[in-house]
Amino acid sequence: MIASTQIRRLFTVTLVVVLMLPHVAAGSKRELPHYVFVLPDGYVGWIQVIFSAPNAPKPEFRQNKIILRVDNSGVFKTSMTGTIFSGTHDEFFYSKVDSNGREILFPVPASYFCANYSLVDSCFDGNETRTDAFSVGRATLGRPSDGSTGNSWFLFVGPMSLRQKMATPVHIAPGEKYRIDVPEDDPKPGRIRDEK
Repeated sequence: MIASTQIRRLFTVTLVVVLMLPHVAAGSKRELPHYVFVLPDGYVGWIQVIFSAPNAPKPEFRQNKIILRVDNSGVFKTSMTGTIFSGTHDEFFYSKVDSNGREILFPVPASYFCANYSLVDSCFDGNETRTDAFSVGRATLGRPSDGSTGNSWFLFVGPMSLRQKMATPVHIAPGEKYRIDVPEDDPKPGRIRDEK
């Protein structure tokens, strides 16, 4: 027979475990890695991320977030290898400096980008003839690979009507179903207008 002291002790241990379970579960639930784009306030235009660029800095990492700070040129170079993080969505923020010199981040309107998959954020499906996000196995813009190390990811940030207008043609090799790289169709990165 179990003594009443043992019952109380068992009840106390059980209660402590039950009360701690949500905290343990919350602490172990880590956010999946993904990219966070920080853009100049009101930025609308193409972005080119050049991965595996020699001597370029690695991006800032914060709690499984890879921070890509893009300036008005629209180009971000990093020595980091481009990675697609399955099951995650990229985030997009505008950056503004307040009167005290502190950076304030606020979300880019959700309709300005497509967060379908990490690093493959195109708003058009596979049957479209134009695309607003794609990757190429070269770092150069608008010309075939010149041997420069790196590869690029292009994406457009802006309202859907402008995104459809600015999207680049998708070229499919005869008899194939995969996009082929046509450097002449590379978009020019950089801010094209303000959206405020």
